[in-house]
Amino acid sequence: MNNLYARSVFFVHDAEDALRFYTEQLGFSVDWNYQEDSRTVVCQVSLYGFELILNEVDERTQLRAGNGRVFIGLDDEQGEPLGKHIVANRIRTQRIDWGRTTLVVKDLEGNEIFFWLPHDDFTILGILALESSGIGEAAR
Repeated sequence: MNNLYARSVFFVHDAEDALRFYTEQLGFSVDWNYQEDSRTVVCQVSLYGFELILNEVDERTQLRAGNGRVFIGLDDEQGEPLGKHIVANRIRTQRIDWGRTTLVVKDLEGNEIFFWLPHDDFTILGILALESSGIGEAAR
């Protein structure tokens, strides 16, 4: 068997708002966008090979919005490009202890992307690392 091609799904209340947040605030690209009545209901965004599906909730999935988490462990050569991207886009981050020091990015719903930076090196984030001080409300 070959490697499986998998993507995480984050449920959101408003897929249009989520798509805008991921592209305009976090710097993701749009891979595809499924619309009904000229309105996004599910789409895929990506950043540095990480692909994420944003799925608007419906009556069956109402309670799923904001409960997602994905973990990304970075290799040595991946930390600096991600750090530069975070600084350039002024992405709000948090630092928590999750087995080791973990960088957290939250979306509008509270879905979380957890990163373990190479060698726990938060200096790649400059001042942003100092502003990160624990789990709080989702960045807006």
